[in-house]
Amino acid sequence: MAAPPSSRHWHRKHPLLVVAVPASAGIILADHFSWQPGWLLVAVTLFAWLVFMFHPRLWLSLPAVFITFGLLHSFRLADTYDHPLRTALLAAPDHAMEVTVRGHLYPWTRGAEVDEAAALCKTTAVRIGSEGPFRPVTAQIKVRLPEGWALASPGLHEIKGRLFLPRAPMNPGQFDSASHGLRMGWIAHLRAQEVTMLQAASFAPRFHLLQAAENSRQWIIRQLSRGLEREGDHAAVILAMALGASDAAGEDIEDAFRDSGTLHVFAVSGLHVAMLAGIATLFLRGLGIQRITLFIILLVFAYAYITGWRPSAARAAFMTSVILAGPLFHRSSQLPNTLGAAALVLLLFDTHQLFIVGFQLSFGVLLAIMLMTSGLLETLRPWCTLDPFLPSALASPLQRLGVKLRLHIASLASVSAAAWAGSLPLMIWHFDTITPIALISNMVLVPASGICLFLSCLSLGLSTAHCVSAALLVNHANAFLAKVMVGIATWFAGLPASNHSLDLRFEQQPPPVEMQVLHLPFGGGAGYLRNGDRRWLLDTGNEDAWRYTLRPFLRHHGVNSLDGIILSHADIAHAGAAPLILKAQNVPLLHTSRLEPWPTDPPSASLRSLSRIIEPDSSLWQRHLLNEIIPLASPDGLQVTAQVLHPGPEDLHEKANDRGLVLLIQAGEFRILWLSDAGFITEKRLLERQAPVECDILIRHQHNADFSGLTELLLAAEPQAVISSNDAWRVEEALPPRLRDHCQRYQIPLFDLESSGSVGIHIHPHQALLKAHLSGQTLTLQPRLESP
Repeated sequence: MAAPPSSRHWHRKHPLLVVAVPASAGIILADHFSWQPGWLLVAVTLFAWLVFMFHPRLWLSLPAVFITFGLLHSFRLADTYDHPLRTALLAAPDHAMEVTVRGHLYPWTRGAEVDEAAALCKTTAVRIGSEGPFRPVTAQIKVRLPEGWALASPGLHEIKGRLFLPRAPMNPGQFDSASHGLRMGWIAHLRAQEVTMLQAASFAPRFHLLQAAENSRQWIIRQLSRGLEREGDHAAVILAMALGASDAAGEDIEDAFRDSGTLHVFAVSGLHVAMLAGIATLFLRGLGIQRITLFIILLVFAYAYITGWRPSAARAAFMTSVILAGPLFHRSSQLPNTLGAAALVLLLFDTHQLFIVGFQLSFGVLLAIMLMTSGLLETLRPWCTLDPFLPSALASPLQRLGVKLRLHIASLASVSAAAWAGSLPLMIWHFDTITPIALISNMVLVPASGICLFLSCLSLGLSTAHCVSAALLVNHANAFLAKVMVGIATWFAGLPASNHSLDLRFEQQPPPVEMQVLHLPFGGGAGYLRNGDRRWLLDTGNEDAWRYTLRPFLRHHGVNSLDGIILSHADIAHAGAAPLILKAQNVPLLHTSRLEPWPTDPPSASLRSLSRIIEPDSSLWQRHLLNEIIPLASPDGLQVTAQVLHPGPEDLHEKANDRGLVLLIQAGEFRILWLSDAGFITEKRLLERQAPVECDILIRHQHNADFSGLTELLLAAEPQAVISSNDAWRVEEALPPRLRDHCQRYQIPLFDLESSGSVGIHIHPHQALLKAHLSGQTLTLQPRLESP
């Protein structure tokens, strides 16, 4: 059957969207196969365009566009991933070297504010080492400025310091800052030790524009915060929605909006720009001004620049301007063509944008809204109309109002459903998460965010007109609205199955028992244990560790609830995130030693503060004695237990590390000794008690104020492998040299978390496999100890 004319000629009506498809395909193919730019590729590109010139047909332009954008991306790859400076760093020890860089510094924007401790350097020359000539090098480098040094004026600077490559993710599921930086064009990071101005710049438009944007942001912050000094987080929510500064709202509020599927109200994107354009149009027409298109276009670009000129804001400003500018040239703007034009222009300037999650979400959601909304609305239309047997002339005002209200609700529901469907594949692919509650929460919180932005604009207008009292009144109304929105987001996020993580690893046969020793910075510690369908955490790290390491890890593994948490001791770097995790994961059981919480710890200590939320020795908090067995069984896993080897009732030490739990985990035929932060005192007590420390795998962290890793304990344990934390930059958290020497002498494989990344342990009935996430180091073990 022939297709209807409207669909048959769809590609001719929207050629730019059609052309954007091969452009994207060319970039993806060039990235996957790492195309190298060369004369042959240039010649093929020119030939493809010559064919199109002699036979100008839409279908003949597609191969030319495909090859052209692949060629552009190959040059972009050469400027980033294959940059000579990055290649030299990859070959250097520890991927770092001492350098002196000459270049121009620009303010570094983090979120919606300038980070005064960092800057972006566009280099002109680089000298490796302290002597030798400068070599011309063009690159973009993120610079961590020396403490107390501030970037005050533009010019050519000379920067001495340590140049290094950011590390790849140390744990599964963690954000890949190294790849993200390369996609954004930053080749490397430079930790500056000394910065010297070589030559002041008399003409530096980019620097001054960035400075003007920061001054504008600060003025907006002052006006929107006026009179709200006591509102705290709710005032920050207003700034987050107006300026896209999600970090200003605080971690708890950000979590509530993320878990309710509405975090995008904090991102300056098409939603914000469209709202701003609508508010400005309404305001100007209310003043009787008709020719406003050019002003609105300038306004949206200024707003995008003031809020940091992030890719999402730039995309939204460009698309809005194309739609608004159509009538100026007597052309009707069609969303599919506008979408294709925006994609082509943005990819023409930077092909790496295709791999940025925000880019994919923006265009995916808009495409879904464009294709699905009208069909969904048509399905709901019978619900939005008057009774067909009731003549419209006889309808009461209340009935007409009901029709308008239902039509508005149907429109919101259609757009929300289409946007959710468009974002769903990308949310699953990038975040292993689906958020069903977003279908409803967006219908409530998106209109509310529009009202919040309207009140923010009204406040700024009143402040500009020096109507201070009226501006204060509007600010307080806005703060009340923000408070209501936070409450609604929190309620939505707390509903059962509001968001759900998926395990997309697709292992053919997952091991019966799985452990992961996570890498945490600054002396932190945390681990994960799964036995069949039961899951536990061994320590939690601090709050940052939960948000940036543990939570992404659990999401990556499809973990939506935990069966328990075992906390070794009252160290914030090991137990600080426990209250957050207990709430977020609905954890039914907490395990500690009988000595916790320590009675003389300050009220702010991690376990003392936790005891004000959960009663020790209650059904939610079990405290364990020496030699007591903590059952970690599962119907479909191996027999797993954890025996308490320390502390005993007499181990009344003031330092939390010295009374921390030491566990012997028996998983099938394998024994794992979990020492946590055990030091000299704990290790000596284990030896004095003749505790059963013999093990296959020994897991340890550092005691930050005592000797640890005693040779006597290692000889008694006779491990087949050792997993140890290490922080080479902090002496008190560094791996003891005697431990490394012992492992080398007795040929015991050592997994140093600082260099290997987190270590996964897969335990089968007669075999255990250890694999490091970063280094790829692997080890297969056979059990050599008889089960007790």
